[in-house]
Amino acid sequence: MAENRPKTDYERSDVPPRLLAALAAGLALSIGAVLGGVALAFPFALSPPNRGPTQPLPPKPRLETAPSADLDRYQAIEQRRLEGIDQAMNEVASEGWSAGK
Repeated sequence: MAENRPKTDYERSDVPPRLLAALAAGLALSIGAVLGGVALAFPFALSPPNRGPTQPLPPKPRLETAPSADLDRYQAIEQRRLEGIDQAMNEVASEGWSAGK
């Protein structure tokens, strides 16, 4: 029964191997030409110059080692500032505002 089957093979007339090689080489050359054109047209596109930081960096260490303690300290400072403003407002309200003082 195996003797009656036709021999299986591929159709050799579909795509010649040289055509595939030529298409692959053409694609590689096209990609190279585009990359070369971009490099010539935009010289800083592939490696932009280092412009450095736009603002000066804070002194080291720049990381918070105890964020909750920093927040508590900040809130205490702001609370004292607000209490000073409240005290000044109360003094002005009780004594009145004099423009000649």
